[in-house]
Amino acid sequence: MKRQWFYRGALKSCNYSCSYCPFSTKRGSTHELEEDRQALFRFISRMDGLHSAEGALQIIPYGEALIHPYYWEGLAQLSRNPRLDAVGAQSNFSFPVKEMLSVYRQHSGNISKLRLWGTFHPEMTTVEQFVRQCNLLLSQDISYCVGAVGIPEQIHSIRSLRQSLPDSVYLWINKMDGMKRAYTPSEIENFLQIDPYFGMELSHHRADAALCADSRFVESDGTMRQCNLSRQNLGNFYDKPATVPDYSCARKECSCYLAYCNRMEPEMVCFFPYPAFRIPVYPKAVFIDVDGTLIPEGETQIPKRYVHWLRHLAGYSDIYLATSLPYETARKRASAVWPFLCGGVFANGARRMVRKISLDEIEPMDTNWLAQLLEKEPQYGFRLRQYKKEGMLYKVTLAYQRNRLPEKLSKGYLLDEFARELGIPDTCQLLSEQNCIQITKRGTSKLAGVKSICQSMGYGRQETAVIGNSENDIPMLDYFPNSINVGAGKL
Repeated sequence: MKRQWFYRGALKSCNYSCSYCPFSTKRGSTHELEEDRQALFRFISRMDGLHSAEGALQIIPYGEALIHPYYWEGLAQLSRNPRLDAVGAQSNFSFPVKEMLSVYRQHSGNISKLRLWGTFHPEMTTVEQFVRQCNLLLSQDISYCVGAVGIPEQIHSIRSLRQSLPDSVYLWINKMDGMKRAYTPSEIENFLQIDPYFGMELSHHRADAALCADSRFVESDGTMRQCNLSRQNLGNFYDKPATVPDYSCARKECSCYLAYCNRMEPEMVCFFPYPAFRIPVYPKAVFIDVDGTLIPEGETQIPKRYVHWLRHLAGYSDIYLATSLPYETARKRASAVWPFLCGGVFANGARRMVRKISLDEIEPMDTNWLAQLLEKEPQYGFRLRQYKKEGMLYKVTLAYQRNRLPEKLSKGYLLDEFARELGIPDTCQLLSEQNCIQITKRGTSKLAGVKSICQSMGYGRQETAVIGNSENDIPMLDYFPNSINVGAGKL
């Protein structure tokens, strides 16, 4: 995954006068705007000359930047940088669309790279005026999202905005800070009907440096941090080369989208993947591991926000499990989301299911060695479990009591040697996970199973997202470009 860059200049002025904003009606002086312009082009020049500065860039100003032509000139120059995949900015969408896009085009801006993030302010504009701006952008093939602060008293205006926009335009809701009370269940439900991901805004995302994706937030003076909320200085962007200390987050919580969008968590790769402009990108197919991924480490069930996320995602993408669990166990553990799933890869690839084409196939094993293995249950301290389809064996599990795996396995004893000791034939392979030894036909894997389903359904590598957390998931995470390792923090 490439780096997401954020830039905030010296601009602290706006043409709006929203009651809750500290920059409302503050007009930038000629001197202040010139300082901001110089800081912007200094940053752009450094980005152009820094070969390691690849990825995507978003301008997140205090105040309104896009009413100033020099920001459009700057975005155009950034869009010409071959190492940047996308460029964009936050805005209130009050700028003259045709005039500013002409500035962008005059400076050879790449329209296909432009991404805009618009905020609707009911105090300052009407739904009709805002939608008119949105339609102008849409007519120019500009990718954008829009949203509003979740003020309960403004729900009617926000709902009207949702009804007036094309379904293809995502309308997000930011929680209202300083409301001095929690949202009521009715208010939450109303906002969820507008923004199915409003639950992420209300969730408490405990800060964890291990979950941070590769991002950089740069101030006008070059100060670098991991995100807009981070307090740790990562050096200065204009140092040559820029020196970056080891990162450790001192925050308690990732409390806004610009912070939590950088987290390597499952819903991010499927709905708000890189680049982080809050514009949804839906893969054709999504494959998700269960233990440690769909059910996070230390938890016993799928979080409610994941259930809501998958219910929404199922309207756009085909969703599958990719797990070493046998079918029966996986279905039970994923029961809360099972209605949204199209099937999956089970038993580490030994069973594959696709409901749409009535596919349900296994990689069967012979059973000649099972009787001998059953006799060794008392001696080796495991419980042997068999998993079959139509009488054919496709997986065996040796389940030990928690933390009672043989000591020699924890000390690097090779699983193949352990298999020979138990009389398990070479046609089988062993996988050690937690307190179990999983046995399937040799050659099976999650990657092989996912590739098989992709071939059957016509999903391309770029159209497929894979989410996992363990060493066993690495082959499929490495194979598919749109993948996320929620156990490693960084890919």
